[in-house]
Amino acid sequence: MENKLERGVGFRMVNVLVRFLPLLALCVGGTILAVFGTWRVVAPVSSMTLLGMTVDATDISLLNELRGNHALNMGFGLLAWLALWRKELRSQALIGLTFCFGFYLTGRLVGVAMDGLPNADIQSGMLTEFFLVTLSGLALLANSKTSTK
Repeated sequence: MENKLERGVGFRMVNVLVRFLPLLALCVGGTILAVFGTWRVVAPVSSMTLLGMTVDATDISLLNELRGNHALNMGFGLLAWLALWRKELRSQALIGLTFCFGFYLTGRLVGVAMDGLPNADIQSGMLTEFFLVTLSGLALLANSKTSTK
């Protein structure tokens, strides 16, 4: 009797985690992408300065490139937020988050291999991206288990 009860509690915990993990990933990952993406579209110079980088505020092409790249992040963040309410978008949004954070991390690791170790702010960003790509990937797996039911 006790084993059956323990299994029931364990099953319920796994079931709750499987249902909660995609929502957590969409909320956290979406917020980070939407907030930082919007900030970097609106104020690329100040956002880069915060990370210890110098951006020439008179280089219109550089500012345009920064804004264009970060608008993509903003879009993925908004898609993730939308998927919190629209269940049919969750798989696509989780794939987008996993790819976005995964390729960010991949690009940074290539940068470390080719250019050396960046400053501490960027290193902490790399750890955050590692956490978020792991969270998003696990959430994608969890979502695939619930969406087939």
